[in-house]
Amino acid sequence: MAAKSQEPKIFVSSGHVDSGSIAALLREHGTQVVVGHPTYHNEATIGALVSRDLSRAAMPGTRRTTVIVCDGTWRADAPDSNVIEAAESAARDAFSKLPDTSNLQFIAVTYDGYAGDRTPGKGSALKLIFTEAAAGDVETVVLADGDLRNDMGNWRDVYEKVHEHHRSNYPGKPYFVTARYARHFVDASLTRFIVGPLTTLLGTYVPGGISGDIAVSAEVLQLEAGASWTDARRKYGTDISTTLDNIAAGTKIYEVYLGAKLHDVTDEAKLSVMPGEVIGAALERLKFWEAEGGLVSAALAVDRPLGRVESWGSERTGIGFIDPGATDVFDLDSRLNSMILKYGEYESSLAAILSPAEHLGLGTRIALLRNAPRGDDAPIPAIGLGLERWCDYLYAGVAYALKNDDLEPVKAALTYLYGAACLDFVCRRLHDLWLRTFGAVRKVQEELTVPPELAEDFYEHRVDDVAQKLALDFYAGRSQLRALLGDSDAHGS
Repeated sequence: MAAKSQEPKIFVSSGHVDSGSIAALLREHGTQVVVGHPTYHNEATIGALVSRDLSRAAMPGTRRTTVIVCDGTWRADAPDSNVIEAAESAARDAFSKLPDTSNLQFIAVTYDGYAGDRTPGKGSALKLIFTEAAAGDVETVVLADGDLRNDMGNWRDVYEKVHEHHRSNYPGKPYFVTARYARHFVDASLTRFIVGPLTTLLGTYVPGGISGDIAVSAEVLQLEAGASWTDARRKYGTDISTTLDNIAAGTKIYEVYLGAKLHDVTDEAKLSVMPGEVIGAALERLKFWEAEGGLVSAALAVDRPLGRVESWGSERTGIGFIDPGATDVFDLDSRLNSMILKYGEYESSLAAILSPAEHLGLGTRIALLRNAPRGDDAPIPAIGLGLERWCDYLYAGVAYALKNDDLEPVKAALTYLYGAACLDFVCRRLHDLWLRTFGAVRKVQEELTVPPELAEDFYEHRVDDVAQKLALDFYAGRSQLRALLGDSDAHGS
């Protein structure tokens, strides 16, 4: 089935989409830029996002643009068209109001069943967008998550500046643009604790390596269209896979400052699934590139300097600090209970990757937390998982993955340890905000925020700087990983 024309330059399909049908529409329109949004139950936000996309793309001088909404809400066994309908309605309204729509095209489709695959997840949406855009001879694809509330006009301006700069200075070389922005200190922990450090194992630190908001060139589209897409990559592992593949391919990588990401902060339901998929996809790519060209071994060399991306700060992007605001997704008691109760579930995996001493120490800390008081006057806990210990755990996990074919134990162990590291990080930030007892946290956690007068300094120094220090310390201490990889004992003991 091809997307059906609802009116000139608006194409919609709820149901199976034939391979190549969107590419044909892109070529017919002469599309130079695709703005793509993977969606899943984003009916409350996608309309405004589509309206902003089309308004920006209609500005004089803008390259010919097609906006694509690729939805996972609709499935053959549960045909929910709410997101598609909200996106289509917004597109119709925008086309009726804009004075000149000659530059524009809008497509809303589902990805269920595309190219014979029915794997649910953001990666399946991006697989469709990348493949069709590559076949449609598109110059640039800009991606943004479907829950985004930012002004995409400002972001598009930045991406266009990078495109022109790159074309002038690096003609013919592929580019990959990732975002840096303030995200609530309870959010984006996968980037801070997993992705940033792991990018260094291919020799280049990419701080925004799991950003869902990127821009890629035509050459990168071809790379993505031809890449291996595992189940983990099709679910939540798409962003880290793309990042690691482009580091390995030698793509020119930019990091651009975009203020803040205003979106739905990741909740508990998503946190129960996402980390394992991201970790699994990252480890699979590290194993692949080590086998393909020894790239991890090269990065671990003693005299190997760490590569850095070309970074554009606010002075170059023209976007200043934006306060991420408040969230209600963090519950201290719930996070503590989860860490304590799930320890037994993950203990066999933890024992598989950690040394006996590390495993014993972790069990002791969990026992202390289980017995700690939780009255309103009780101090919030010291989880005991600082950056140095987290690096040790990550070394152990990577070593196990590179030395064994079975990734399941390390995925499980690092999923648990990552959750503990996140809670440690948040508790430290609560201390910084003088929220030091259970009662103090319980009073504010339904609207947890940083006081506006402190926000810019807090997010720069207490969040971003901490994440960067973690990644750089991880790389600086990579001799520990070398030692583990040189030890025939998979525990590294």
